[in-house]
Amino acid sequence: MVSLSESDMTFVKRLITLGDSLFFELNQPDEAFKYYLGGYDYLAEDPTLNMKIGQCFLASVTEEKSNAIPYLLKAIELNHEKHAPDVLYYLGQAYHFDEQWDNALIYYNKAKVNMAKNELRKINKRIEEVTYGKKAYSEIQKNIIIRNLGPQVNSKYSDFCPLVDAVEKDLFFTSRRHEFRSDNPDIRTHLSENIYFSQKQDFKNWSNPQPLKDPLNYDGHTATVSISMDGSEMILFREGNLYISYREDTLWTKPKKLPNTINSVYVETSACLNYSMDTLYYVSSNEELSMGGLDIFMSVKGDDGRWKKGKSLGHIINTEYDEEGVALSRDGNTLYFSSRGHDSMGGYDVFKSTKDFQGNWSKPVNLGAPINTPHDDVYFMMRANGRHAYYSSSRKGGYGEKDIYRITIIDHKKELSIAKKEIDFLLLDKDSLNTSFAPKDIDHLKEVRETALNATVDLLKTIFQVSTSKIE
Repeated sequence: MVSLSESDMTFVKRLITLGDSLFFELNQPDEAFKYYLGGYDYLAEDPTLNMKIGQCFLASVTEEKSNAIPYLLKAIELNHEKHAPDVLYYLGQAYHFDEQWDNALIYYNKAKVNMAKNELRKINKRIEEVTYGKKAYSEIQKNIIIRNLGPQVNSKYSDFCPLVDAVEKDLFFTSRRHEFRSDNPDIRTHLSENIYFSQKQDFKNWSNPQPLKDPLNYDGHTATVSISMDGSEMILFREGNLYISYREDTLWTKPKKLPNTINSVYVETSACLNYSMDTLYYVSSNEELSMGGLDIFMSVKGDDGRWKKGKSLGHIINTEYDEEGVALSRDGNTLYFSSRGHDSMGGYDVFKSTKDFQGNWSKPVNLGAPINTPHDDVYFMMRANGRHAYYSSSRKGGYGEKDIYRITIIDHKKELSIAKKEIDFLLLDKDSLNTSFAPKDIDHLKEVRETALNATVDLLKTIFQVSTSKIE
């Protein structure tokens, strides 16, 4: 430890006090660890400071959580007896996030020995997550490609809840990025959720996202929730409730609050409509009806066109933990959602459940690795073709707290058949075809050509990546 003068020690204590205030009182870990690291230059052998820096990395929205490992190891090495169970737990958590399953189990179990009884439930849940995660990663699906949409779309902040239109050209999503959205220069919205719009430029690239103007965005939080399958209706989140807006050409109408049969005095966070737009699945924190935290509910339209009072999907779907990011397949028979319960490997995992002919939902199935990780994986949106999906994840290697990713699910035989049929179709003389399936104009021809190109590229990826999954 560096020998400090009285004035230097006063300065260092001031740095650490500021860090404590930012971290423990204001919940700003990314600012706090700057002060902690300043103090670390003088107090590198202080076990408490090492633990605090480790905690900050674990809570950070911009830093890799694995950066916590050396500081927490050092805190343990320095015999930090006072907080031994805590630092052991934090180290287990750091290994958990870093997908070091065996090390995570070692330190979670060490922490459990001296953990207070009221903390045992939490650590037992973590041990279950690691056990499932280790199994899921050993059975990783090799026919899935996950591609980050890149810095054109993602920022160092949180970008999430992607909504894509039917032809995969328009992308709406929510971001907390550092932007001036309002005409009033005094209003900064970097901590606010706002809706952004981007258009696909080619197979991999998107245009620079722009915040939507009023009436969708305003000076409070506004977030994407879901878009109807025909792209004409968008459900939004603001002020703790769900709203709906209708598309008129390129403009959106002023959001209208959904009725009180859906919205409540509690918080409603996400929702989706079925194809016929007469059934709404939504997420609510309704304490009177939920099994714990956020649960999934369903409301149907009556003959009078009004939404009926929502009903919980029950214990098959909902857990004592949070469910979030509900979405529905085109045929309405597959429900996708994220949950911190069920067989999660940590944070939110994406699950699916199928509906039988009697309308009952099956036990949810974890979509597994590489889609799910120990981090939050949420707002999953499967496209109608069943081969592509979008979602947001705070997985390792992203640009910010949460990034938006595109998923390709490869079926070797199906891809070959689709690519061949679509390419053969393009080679035909459209003027000689007397069928409604022929491209009718240049724009339509470009859409069909892009579909064929995408299928061909996916096929080539299949050929060259038979034995390994690829995560970009």
